[in-house]
Amino acid sequence: MSANHLLEIKDLRIEVRVTRTKRLSIIDTATLIIDPGEIIGLIGESGSGKTMLCRSLVGTLARRGAYIASGELKFDGIDLVTAKQNVWSQIRGKRIGYVPQSALAGPNPVMTIGAQLAEAILQDENFPKSEVKNRALELLSIVQIHRPETVLKQYQHELSGGMKQRVMIACAIAQQPQLIVADEPTTGLDVTVQAEIMQLLMKIREDFNTSIILVSHDLPLVNEICDDIVVMHAGTTVEKIPSKLIKFSKHPYTIALYNSRIDLVEPKGELKTIAGQPPSVGSWPEGCRFSERCDLATDLCKVKQDLNLIPIGDNHQTSCLRHEQIVRF
Repeated sequence: MSANHLLEIKDLRIEVRVTRTKRLSIIDTATLIIDPGEIIGLIGESGSGKTMLCRSLVGTLARRGAYIASGELKFDGIDLVTAKQNVWSQIRGKRIGYVPQSALAGPNPVMTIGAQLAEAILQDENFPKSEVKNRALELLSIVQIHRPETVLKQYQHELSGGMKQRVMIACAIAQQPQLIVADEPTTGLDVTVQAEIMQLLMKIREDFNTSIILVSHDLPLVNEICDDIVVMHAGTTVEKIPSKLIKFSKHPYTIALYNSRIDLVEPKGELKTIAGQPPSVGSWPEGCRFSERCDLATDLCKVKQDLNLIPIGDNHQTSCLRHEQIVRF
């Protein structure tokens, strides 16, 4: 794996302990690369493994009884698979910031916003305590919160959903991280606020050259602001594609996600859905895990096979064995 990339994930396998002797694979072959200043969209249905992959990037898998079983995970050349807590303490919250799945997951309801920002700021043990308030006000200004002096004294129940998420982003950038992992940061927010949060993340990228992994169910949203899109299904990465080439996807699952989008600008009649349900963890088919829901699948797709990505173009990879039969949709 090249040392030029900021983050490199290759064939990552994550397992969870079910009993003392039984292990269950929840991510099987995840692959992702991100460069400095790049925004990568990570999409897929619920249960595809997106959130657990994010947890592996901030070293919190153990809280869910999970662990990395095999594969590679490197951040700025540091091997995170074997990293000890002293290494994670220098990365989590400092070099990799995390924005949780929804504003409801934070801020802490029993702490003022100022206290939570101070906690994030003072992860840098050398930061002068006399400057904490000024830094907190600066962070609130960066995330475009009006009346920052007032907000510092407030609690989360006094804030709107959009303001809560801005506070969480402020906490995530307190240490000027090289990478922000934003796990569905617009969940539960109205359309206007969603757009504002996306614009804020883009501005942070532009101002600080911060790399961002944006996790979402919303393919049109991801396609609009991301450089590349990584598609996950049933614990595997099935396609990596530049966002500008999304209409040239070479995996039936990506195409199905795109076709099931809600287009408010140009409504196209009846809403399309993806037939069937994703396979459950622990009962994945031996072959392509989308084969039971795929119109293009043949018997070859359903036999045991290598799930690794196949390079098919500049920065475009797919796991579909029949990608050559897929035409532009």
